[in-house]
Amino acid sequence: MFLFHVSIFAEETAVLYISGDFSSIEYHLGVLSEIERLQIDIDSVIGKDWGSFVGALWSAGWNSGQIRELVKSWDSLPRAKEPQNSTLWQKSWLIKHTEDGKPSPLEIDESKPYFGQIFFDLIVQEAIWRSEPGTRVPFREVEELYPFPPEQGRLALLSTLIALRDTNGTAAERYQYKLWSQDSSLVVFRPHSKPNSDSLFEAGVHAVQGKRSVLAKIKSKIYEESQLPKPRFLYHPVFDSVSAEYQGHLESFWNPGDTGILGVRNFLLNLQEDASYQSLKLVLDTGSFLQINAESSPLLSLSFYAFGGTLLGINAAADINFRFINQFGYNLNLTAFYGQGIKGVEPDLRFERFFMRDGDFFVKAKVFEYEPISFFQKKIYEEARLLIESGRSITLGIEKPLGQRQSVLQIAVEIERREVKTGASYYVSLEPVFDIYDDEGNLVIDYDYFREVRDYEFISLTSMFPYARWLWQSEGYDRWFASDGFLAEFMGGFRAVSVSSSGQNLPLYAYTQGKLGISHPLNDYISISGGTEFGANFRRSAHGRMLLPDEIYGIEGYYDPALENRYRFAMGMGLYQEGWQTPDNSSHLYGLGFAGLSLHWRGNGIFLTGGFAKDGEPNPWSEFSARRLFAEPKIRIKTDAFDVVFGQNFVYSMKSSLKRSENHIFLSICGGIL
Repeated sequence: MFLFHVSIFAEETAVLYISGDFSSIEYHLGVLSEIERLQIDIDSVIGKDWGSFVGALWSAGWNSGQIRELVKSWDSLPRAKEPQNSTLWQKSWLIKHTEDGKPSPLEIDESKPYFGQIFFDLIVQEAIWRSEPGTRVPFREVEELYPFPPEQGRLALLSTLIALRDTNGTAAERYQYKLWSQDSSLVVFRPHSKPNSDSLFEAGVHAVQGKRSVLAKIKSKIYEESQLPKPRFLYHPVFDSVSAEYQGHLESFWNPGDTGILGVRNFLLNLQEDASYQSLKLVLDTGSFLQINAESSPLLSLSFYAFGGTLLGINAAADINFRFINQFGYNLNLTAFYGQGIKGVEPDLRFERFFMRDGDFFVKAKVFEYEPISFFQKKIYEEARLLIESGRSITLGIEKPLGQRQSVLQIAVEIERREVKTGASYYVSLEPVFDIYDDEGNLVIDYDYFREVRDYEFISLTSMFPYARWLWQSEGYDRWFASDGFLAEFMGGFRAVSVSSSGQNLPLYAYTQGKLGISHPLNDYISISGGTEFGANFRRSAHGRMLLPDEIYGIEGYYDPALENRYRFAMGMGLYQEGWQTPDNSSHLYGLGFAGLSLHWRGNGIFLTGGFAKDGEPNPWSEFSARRLFAEPKIRIKTDAFDVVFGQNFVYSMKSSLKRSENHIFLSICGGIL
């Protein structure tokens, strides 16, 4: 009798019901994996929500492993760093400003353009459309999973992530779970307690194993390994539904050489980086044409920055940005800054995606006045000091991405004029000194001579600098505070300098500079970094020799190192040295190597950078020799409201055994209007 009973149930089949959101996919795949291993005969699949996605692919011939690999391959787009503010007013902070006063913003707003969900939805559509649900077993999608459609002669199996001890959820959901429990004909695969996100697959396997006594009544079926269907979609983009003023601009984001899902991904990445479009729709029709529609509106952004470059003063800057699209993008930005010895404005106009589909044409100008703080020049003798400087410049150029989003080629020309007063730009005049008498007319001091007085005057410098610059940098890389990333930068060009006040015309000389840097995390809290940097200004003499540029002379024909310093390189020997160019760290020819170690957590931590630097030329007004060791330990405390860096700068002259250290602090303070 017993054997006869078993033989009846051995012919029984089962229908599988799958329900749940996206987070339960791994759990359902664990259930399917164990069903395949036990060779349980599933006669049909019925799904709801994301259970329909899993069930449709499985019923089409995909096995659980293939579906799992597909889910893991969904590489959603990363959030892009928004190039412009999207709000009318926004708070921002600055860590420091550069030597010429240009602000370096560090925004804390986390709102960034994100088209990852659109890309994700399109991949889901492709996965379903590429398969043929029902080719292995019948498949149905239902709106309401319970009560189940009647299935005569078949055992009902339900896969759900709702745990036996889970009492959360709405009243309707709790009532539905109660009905499931009361249905004696239903076999429910559910975990005993709610699993964590890392063990969902294993929880699904264990849920099926817990019902093996019931599943033994179902006949076996061999599930053969299947091959993933080949992609049929080439994704031909169509922009017919886009407004006329947007069509050319939007179409330029699609790379004609891309095919398949790669073309869609690159299109969305480029569009997300640009941040010109606030809404986007992708619709795939049966003819493999991808209908693309997007909307954009003009953006006006105002920002106010307040920051402390050092303890000696507070600086402020205001920025206004206006963007709109008409065949190509117009981007107008105006920055004004004031404080700590510097003031000025920087207008910047860009015609985006104007040059060769994705290249920009830009015009930048700068008008500034700079008076260095004496603190940064106290170790420099007077004749080498820069007293006051004003300037204006204009730069015209094009900027073109090179294949990868991080790689950019820039070709431009800069025309600049500076009015500079230095410690050496003086001439001596005689001032008479008269006798001094008291109130009663008595002679107190008998001076009857002329004394020498120094009078300073401005020297005019005009320069033209055509150059090419190539930059390849990962997002967020920072040489002094990086935890991961890389940088490669090379610049080359020719510079001509004319000193109008002294009637000098320096011969044209080549200007070339390069930087390489990389930072690698050993774990979540420790990173190592390293790199190199070089710079060389040189000209060719009549005899074919390579020489350094000619020295610049100031008033009365005296050599003026401060003037020459304006057209030298600032060697990157630490954050302090980079931020404030002085004669001792400037050179026409230099090379350096550096290495770093950081202990960090979310931007906070201890950072140590040091290395070796060598000048390739004499530096007579510096107290250091040509070879130097440098180190700069830093402690950084960073939150959304402030960014404070404490540090010490050490420079050791290897030849003369001179040492110097500088205490410095960069303090960012809250500023802005909301």
